[in-house]
Amino acid sequence: MAKISMLTAYDFNTARALEEAQIDYILVGDSLANVFLGYKTTQEVSLEEMMICFKAVRRGAPKTKIVADLPYVSVIKPNSEAYKDALAFYEAGANIVKIENAEPKSLELIKMLTDEGYQVMGHIGYTPQSVEKFNGKPSYVKDRELLFSEANKLYEAGVMAMVLEMVPDEIAEELTESLESKSREIFTIGIGAGQGTSGQVLVTDDLLGRFNLFKPRFVKRYAEQYQDMTRAFQDYKSEVQELKFPEQQSLSFSKNK
Repeated sequence: MAKISMLTAYDFNTARALEEAQIDYILVGDSLANVFLGYKTTQEVSLEEMMICFKAVRRGAPKTKIVADLPYVSVIKPNSEAYKDALAFYEAGANIVKIENAEPKSLELIKMLTDEGYQVMGHIGYTPQSVEKFNGKPSYVKDRELLFSEANKLYEAGVMAMVLEMVPDEIAEELTESLESKSREIFTIGIGAGQGTSGQVLVTDDLLGRFNLFKPRFVKRYAEQYQDMTRAFQDYKSEVQELKFPEQQSLSFSKNK
């Protein structure tokens, strides 16, 4: 089976390009808090900000399957309220809502949604919403027993897939083989988890070099757009100051008879 491709988008034009490139899934991730809105952590993004970005992406990619991150501000609410926030994404056109971690509260919320027939994606390993747990620094999760326990709990809660973030390659491959062999097959999406997962996801702004304040070691840059933008802006400023832009044109007008 061909590997699954997933990339993030937070705006209309990026979503258009991802759909044209036939990327399998678009993730409207709460990573937009850092790379799009300039917050220090993903915990700071609001539901309203997520929804504005989600709707722009859906308009740009009407045919692609879109995954929406349920933000931290929703996850910490009582599940009756978090459930309503998740429904808002489905009603706005989300195919899947992604919910981080396998804590009892999250598992209960996932089960509430899957019991009603909604598709939910899980997320284990390094979970950016839990910044305190990792002392604010991304770190690999190497506890095989914990990861298998959490994956099985998510499976029982009914997720259709799960992200494995910053998990050692061999554990990610084992988990993927285990999940794909179950009676209800589900797939895994890796980020910093090697080649053994069912597919891969990256933050598009990292991939394009548009966000360059730091570079996770698992990221591959396919472009250097921040440098290109800066150079273009500098060229524009120079041409304005040197009267090269706009170019003078000789226009002739004829009288209407």
